[in-house]
Amino acid sequence: MRPAVRRYRFFGICIWIALVLGLFLRVAWPTLAEFKLDEATVVRRAMAIAWKGEFPAAGMSSSIGMANLPLTLYLTAIPLRIWADPVAAVVFIGLLNGLAVVACYGLGKRYFNHAVGGIAAFLFAVNPWAILLARKIWPRILPLVTVAFIAALLAVFVHRRRWALVGAFAALVALIGLQLEGIAFIPVLTLCLLVFWKEVPIRPLLVGIAVFALALAPYGIHDALHGWPNLRTFWEFVHIKESFFSWDALRHAFILTGSAEIHTMAGSRYPEYLGGLPRLWWLNSGMMGLLGLALVYAVVRAFRGTPESRRTFLILLLGFALPVALRSRSVEPIPLHYLIVVYPVVFLLIAALIDGGYRALPAHYRPAARAVGLLLALLWGAWQLAVVGRLFWFMDRYPTTGGYGIPLKYPRQAALEARQMAEGAEIVVLSDGAEPAFEERPAVFDALLFRYPHRLVDGRMSLLVPDAPRVAYIVGPVSPEGDSFGPVETRLRGMAGMREKAVSMPDGWQYHLFLRERADREDVLAGLTRLSDPPRFANGIALLACGMPQTAAPGDTLEVWLAWWVQAGPPPGSDYHFFVHLVDEEGHLRSQHDGVPFPTPSWRAGDLVLSRFTVPIPSDLPTGSYTVRTGLYTYPDIQGVPVADVAGNPVESAILLGTVAISPTEE
Repeated sequence: MRPAVRRYRFFGICIWIALVLGLFLRVAWPTLAEFKLDEATVVRRAMAIAWKGEFPAAGMSSSIGMANLPLTLYLTAIPLRIWADPVAAVVFIGLLNGLAVVACYGLGKRYFNHAVGGIAAFLFAVNPWAILLARKIWPRILPLVTVAFIAALLAVFVHRRRWALVGAFAALVALIGLQLEGIAFIPVLTLCLLVFWKEVPIRPLLVGIAVFALALAPYGIHDALHGWPNLRTFWEFVHIKESFFSWDALRHAFILTGSAEIHTMAGSRYPEYLGGLPRLWWLNSGMMGLLGLALVYAVVRAFRGTPESRRTFLILLLGFALPVALRSRSVEPIPLHYLIVVYPVVFLLIAALIDGGYRALPAHYRPAARAVGLLLALLWGAWQLAVVGRLFWFMDRYPTTGGYGIPLKYPRQAALEARQMAEGAEIVVLSDGAEPAFEERPAVFDALLFRYPHRLVDGRMSLLVPDAPRVAYIVGPVSPEGDSFGPVETRLRGMAGMREKAVSMPDGWQYHLFLRERADREDVLAGLTRLSDPPRFANGIALLACGMPQTAAPGDTLEVWLAWWVQAGPPPGSDYHFFVHLVDEEGHLRSQHDGVPFPTPSWRAGDLVLSRFTVPIPSDLPTGSYTVRTGLYTYPDIQGVPVADVAGNPVESAILLGTVAISPTEE
């Protein structure tokens, strides 16, 4: 066999290894994927599409306050309809991003040669940032669609495939539909049309514009029907908000060529993460330097060479430069992941530089260059894999560091075990919040339990006991030192008929799981003072019992417990807040705690709720006897809910709970 044939086969094997590796790293260990507020929100809304038949015309809110288009939600709904588990979304999105590596190889091979395609695919396959972002349950800008967009432009203006222009418009609207950052590709297409205007095919252009307009029409109609909130937000962002020039976009584009700054994912423990890796971070500077040289090389080649070569480099340069330039004017700091728009163009440019440099060498230097290049590729690949492998291990071992966030693995395990304990009964989640729309941990469990009966309660403040013989609870995550769930969890543990288990994380944090099997709820009120003839508010809430200390000192916190019973479900759209007031003998308000024990829409007739209010006592409060009272009001109009008599007539504005003596602490 001739040496050239052996080299070709060897290179082909290397390409296959790179492609398989790129696919594997994007779908393997799916439970180690990030699962924070954004990811959970995508899953929740995609589940609503897949299982409730919802068809939103607008997607999640963007960083500027403007709603994204909903393509991300519809795309994520596909795997969730097959398997209603976030793991399905991780694998599906990872698969699409793995195919982007294959598409990158195909694009490089088609418009350059076998070597450029292989080198670009290899760099893309092992890139830690590309791997990490490819596993997020938020497709944002899918590199696979970016490849389709660039490929369509090249097909039109390099190979004269006229109808590929329709594909360019379709890919453009898909990029915008996934994330508003896709708008950055509009000037890329526009400038190509202007530069090559004499060759623009009219009918494909008109069809492409029609496809673009029709695809965006539902979003535009929805915005119009709601008073143009998104258009007005975009106008304010462009014309009203003060912007500034920043090099961050260009800097991030260079960072994304390697693994620089990926240690930020390790949060506060990043020194430990770095300590487990060899000190080869300087290799990232080398790759950034290659990108800088590649950009210069591409500019030169855009003016020299064959017409096809010039056009290819020009389109790739536009695909890099215009999105970066548009992001260089900003009204706020730019997150690194916004520059994922440069994938895989940066790898194609670097690969073209390497191949061009190799071909410029005299023939007798090429064997040595191949050997050196292979060794450098092995070093680079091994280093990048070590970086990402260490990150996966580290996030599994230290899941609560705050950078990457708790991986999907642990809350998912807690949800699965709670479902097994509940056996179809309701699951109550006690976490640090109860609003999944903007609070992370409630959002996580709302997504994980989407198809199962569950309710979300702020476990720092309340304990819900439904009118049911069986109910399961998830509490946490709870830190090893204990946290604000302690008072509520102590009452939960004190109830009769309670079984407990835990899902532990390696760094000591836990999810506590409880199962209550008891129809009688008398034990829930243990330790509280029951109110004779329990007063009832006009909205159907009855106050059954309360608990508070008899004495307190200035500067302390007065802990007040209320046991309230939902006699009738609240009207749709209502929102009630509780208050606990500390009042002096003259009736003056001296301190208070207002709060939402858990969201009003979640109330059900028969619910029994224990709520904890912490009233701060001013350090300068005079000694004496003070009255504690409680009540309800509507929000946001702040209208008091009166206490009603048996006939339903209002009689009081608040309920007196008792008195507390304020006196200095004895030393």
